[in-house]
Amino acid sequence: MGKEKVTVNVTEIERHQLSNKLGDTHLNILPTRKLLIVLGTLSLACMLSFADQTGVTVGLSVIGEELNSETTINWAGTSSLLANCVCQILFGRLSDIFGRKSVMLTCLGILAVADLCCGFAQTGVQFFIFRAFAGVGNGAVSSLCMVILSDIVTLEQRGKYQGILGSSVGIGNSIGPFLMGAFIKHTSWRDFYYLISPLMVIIMVIVYFLIDGKSKDLDKVLSNKDKFKKIDYLGILTSTISLILLLIPISGGGSTYAWNSPLVISMLIIGGVFFVVFLLIEWKIPKLPMIPLHLFKSPSLCLLLTSNFFFGMVYYSFLYFLPYHFTLVKQKDIIHTSLFLLPLVLTQALGSIISGQLVTKTGHYIFVVIAGYSLWLISNCLLLLWNKNLNDGINVLVLLIMGLGVGFTFQPTMVACQAQSRKCDRAVVISTRNVLRSFGGAVGVAVGSTIVSNSLLNEINTKKAQSIVPHDYLNYMKTHIYSIIDTNSLNNEQFNAVVDMYDKSLRNYFYLLIPLIGICLLSSFFIKDRGLRCIDEIDNHDTESSFPSSRNSTFGSSSSNNSVRN
Repeated sequence: MGKEKVTVNVTEIERHQLSNKLGDTHLNILPTRKLLIVLGTLSLACMLSFADQTGVTVGLSVIGEELNSETTINWAGTSSLLANCVCQILFGRLSDIFGRKSVMLTCLGILAVADLCCGFAQTGVQFFIFRAFAGVGNGAVSSLCMVILSDIVTLEQRGKYQGILGSSVGIGNSIGPFLMGAFIKHTSWRDFYYLISPLMVIIMVIVYFLIDGKSKDLDKVLSNKDKFKKIDYLGILTSTISLILLLIPISGGGSTYAWNSPLVISMLIIGGVFFVVFLLIEWKIPKLPMIPLHLFKSPSLCLLLTSNFFFGMVYYSFLYFLPYHFTLVKQKDIIHTSLFLLPLVLTQALGSIISGQLVTKTGHYIFVVIAGYSLWLISNCLLLLWNKNLNDGINVLVLLIMGLGVGFTFQPTMVACQAQSRKCDRAVVISTRNVLRSFGGAVGVAVGSTIVSNSLLNEINTKKAQSIVPHDYLNYMKTHIYSIIDTNSLNNEQFNAVVDMYDKSLRNYFYLLIPLIGICLLSSFFIKDRGLRCIDEIDNHDTESSFPSSRNSTFGSSSSNNSVRN
């Protein structure tokens, strides 16, 4: 027993030492001038990536109709989030092993090719596959932008600069729907992707020339041969199988497949088994696990990561369903629907900047996070007021409150996660946080789609019994659940009945959002805010981590501080 325990401890120490060495090689605190150049480059990449992600939301109904996939077009969002989620696990650790810049350029290239292929897609299945590859690229961009910034800025200053980077997310979210809407109105949705793809290539060129990809002594820590040996192949295989087998039935249950079908039950069971196997592998086998389980020894970090799962469920699914309210319930066109996204995404950008400044100036983050989740919870409750007759100004006010809440939580929770972990784990903490958020997003879109579609089908069956709307039209609605339906053949009473059906279905989805953000807010009160220092930088060794601190890689070193002052 004693011998076995010593072996385990030695393995843990070896993991810790290798992680420390790799973390040190990427640490490169930059003077302000160089920092701003890199920050501008990362912001451009992030902005274009999120424009690509949100642009598709306002065009799904048109895309689905052209590709004859009206009843399955929701898989465009689910496939992207699924691929994003599966590959998010890889980005942090692979960037540790191969370098940030190399992984970033590779994934930007994947995104550029995937977007071009989206423009050429001829069937719904092709479009879903290409959106999945785009999800891989988008996941890498969002993660690696944060990772690269964490390499070049001290944790004390990270809130401010992460807030600026986070504002590019809001700007990208506002640009994407407008571009897609304009292309749909004047030419074709395909031109959106024909534009995004070459812009991605331009971003690749900018990244190549303006970001220094040379990591200090990386080749001395791991040779090229050792780099491939240190990849967690078993972890990649088991996590991929697990996530795919779990997310497919979650996404298709109740619509594509019956919940009690043998296929759904088998996938959920096998996916759950592989998830347990993945955890066992990460615990015992690789020296550089994709998700180090010691991260979850900290209760505060566990709460932050769990809340990010619910964050993803609400945020991504709401961006997905928001256009449906304005197109199907309020009968707005695509351009006006895009206008209603502006209050949400622009206040998110503003909130990200303000919250980053507050975190940096005060040296604490928890009060900002609590304020953000409180505003978000209030806005989710106000969503229950939404209906076809509600004044547009009230819609805008609710979205303004929500955007500010999202901005106060999006980046500060990431800074909080890094403050609750070791410096050398900054890349894997970011990738773990992002994979949980993406997984939450995929689950949120899937659950939301199930709620909306099943609620609408129930409403259709009810209206059939009442004989208010013609049966042929109700059958037409069943096959066009996520499409902009033609209401010209309906009289005023029938039109109002149809709109009320969509209104009730979407309100059932809005009910889901309230407890999810409520959980995030409640969990925030139990997080210990010990300031903007990583666990291994805190002088008091009575911390929630059981690992020894690193002596060779501290943001607080004199050389790092001199770089910042310069």
